[in-house]
Amino acid sequence: MYFSAKDPEQAVENMKEILVKAKMPYTNLYNLTEALQENRNVIMVISVFSYGFIVLISLITIANVFNTISTNVNLRRREFAMLKSVGMTQHGFNKMLNFECIFYGLKALLYGLPVSVGITYLIYKSVNRGVEMPFYLPVPSMVISSLSVFLVVFVSMLYSMSKIRNENILDALKSETN
Repeated sequence: MYFSAKDPEQAVENMKEILVKAKMPYTNLYNLTEALQENRNVIMVISVFSYGFIVLISLITIANVFNTISTNVNLRRREFAMLKSVGMTQHGFNKMLNFECIFYGLKALLYGLPVSVGITYLIYKSVNRGVEMPFYLPVPSMVISSLSVFLVVFVSMLYSMSKIRNENILDALKSETN
C-alpha cells in the first residue's frame, strides 16, 4: 500500500504507532520522501567531489600548458631575434605566433576530442547495463572545453611573448640556449 501525506515523517510515525498497537511488524514501512532526500544528498556529495577533482586536474593541466609554452618561447628567443633581424615586422611576428597557437590548440583537440568521445561512450555502455537510456554526447561541454583550450594557449603565448617582446635583438642573438 502507498500513502500520500503532506507531512510524510509524521505519517510514518503514526503508522508505526498503529502497527505497534496492533502488534504487527513495522519494519516494511518505507518513506519515499526520506529516500529521495538521501539520494539527493549522495548525488550532491558525489558532485562536489567530482567537480573538485575536475577543477584540480584542470588547474594542473593549465599550469603544465603554461609552463610548456613559456619554456618553448624562452628556448626560441634566438630564433625570434633572427627573424626580426632579417626584417620580420611585428605584425608578421604576431601572425606567426597566432598560427602557432591555433596549431597547438587544434593538435590538442585532434587527440583529446576523440578520446573524450570514446570515454563518454564507454561510460554510457557501463551505465546502460542497468538503466536503458539513449546515448548523449555532451556537445555544449565539448565546445566550452575546446574554447578553453584555445584561451589557455593564447594567454600563455601572450604572457611568454610579453617577457621577450622588448628584448634587444643583439642580446638575444648572443645568448646561448642549450
